[in-house]
Amino acid sequence: MTDLFGEISEIIAAFRLNLEQRLELLKYRSLIFVSRLAANLVTNIIMSVCILLAFLFGTITLGFFLSEIFDSYALGFGGLTIFYLIIALGVFSKRSSFIEKMLINISIRKLMHKYLNDEHKG
Repeated sequence: MTDLFGEISEIIAAFRLNLEQRLELLKYRSLIFVSRLAANLVTNIIMSVCILLAFLFGTITLGFFLSEIFDSYALGFGGLTIFYLIIALGVFSKRSSFIEKMLINISIRKLMHKYLNDEHKG
């Protein structure tokens, strides 16, 4: 009878140890996942700011170029503004049907690709 209780206590001790190790592993995996997600977020924000600045300065340059062609700052920058308004209206009209779905699919694919690659490595 004491052997049965000894075996049960050993099983319970092994179960507790296994549970503690699994919880610790879950903690570390969660920490790694959150760290990678934060790193990707910061990297994407920095990339977006750089692209936005390049676009902004390119737009200013194009505005001055068009101003020189038309010999009028109002026509150069005004024409560029009208061009961007047309693009914005097109994007606004297609955003819910096409653009939002495309962006959601790209972000999910990117996150799942990184997650699945990490699972196969580790």
